[in-house]
Amino acid sequence: MGILWKRVGEVKSGEILADDVYDGRTFVVLLRKGTMLDDNNIELLKKRKVLRVPILFGERSEEPSDTLALRVEEKITEYILPDVPTMIDERVYKEALEDVRDIVRKIMELEALDVEKFRNVSNKLVVEIMKKDERIVNLLRKHATGFLYKHLVNTGALAGFIAHEMGMPRHIIAITCRAALLHDIGLSLLKGEESGVEEEKGELKVHPVVGSYLLKKYSDELEREVIDGVLHHHERFDGKGFPIGLKGKRIPVISRILQVADAYDTLTSDIPGYQGMPPYYALKWIVEHAGRIFDPDIVSSFLRITGVYPTGTKVLLTDGRTGVVLGRSEKYLCPIVRVENEDIDLCKRRDIWIEKVIT
Repeated sequence: MGILWKRVGEVKSGEILADDVYDGRTFVVLLRKGTMLDDNNIELLKKRKVLRVPILFGERSEEPSDTLALRVEEKITEYILPDVPTMIDERVYKEALEDVRDIVRKIMELEALDVEKFRNVSNKLVVEIMKKDERIVNLLRKHATGFLYKHLVNTGALAGFIAHEMGMPRHIIAITCRAALLHDIGLSLLKGEESGVEEEKGELKVHPVVGSYLLKKYSDELEREVIDGVLHHHERFDGKGFPIGLKGKRIPVISRILQVADAYDTLTSDIPGYQGMPPYYALKWIVEHAGRIFDPDIVSSFLRITGVYPTGTKVLLTDGRTGVVLGRSEKYLCPIVRVENEDIDLCKRRDIWIEKVIT
């Protein structure tokens, strides 16, 4: 059996709740797990302004084609490079995914943030960031439970590494990770767990405000920089962003970091109906928009992590062999390339170099 999170307006009589459903304001249980829904309790959910409910489904053939399936028992993960160490220790990464899933679902169901669990996730990521010195940007591209969870964790890791590369102190790196882990919670309130797949313009433009409004309820427990970081992560360096239209360095630095991290993971992600860009072209797109969408200084810091050829870039070498980039070496233009079973540091070879990127 699995779980489908469905909009209340799409629920049908006879469907069975996979978990308890709470009133988002009073936090009392409206309907218990296992309840077979009928017209009366569906109407109750609508009156109490419940947006989504977890519905049990059986075999794959029963799964509605227009609804995101969340299989409890199935864990599909796909990294940019499957046999290469990840940016974050894989055990810590998987724990973060599970914790973020729980945090987001609680936000969706109760409009409540589990601050303690959330801080634990960010603190574990910071520990990993502070001890890593490899320049391997190997992140999850897709996950069985949808785009949102893995996107929040990936963005948290990338944003933390950028802050670390910029020489920020540990507590600012932690704040940056926290803002990144929450940056799209407004979308989870508006669209649920399929957030990021097909945002409508109105939802896209309002979600930073929705997210920051929720976080303001926890202003005694969250740093102001976290709330501001979420509010302004869709501003643009040229002033043409939203929700306020801040320009240049007036945009909070954490928001400017999130813009780059958010864009890179989104561009390289595989989601239903959309195949992500290869890492090289995603980075190229970000570099081309430095000074317009992105702060050029933040982009430069990101380049110091990835090099010109980020992890996962397929290349043709001048000796005719093809390989895939593992990560940066000492210089921007000289990555470490895996060719068959050999890892070649191009900074230490004068006889071969990259001829071109291949797709």
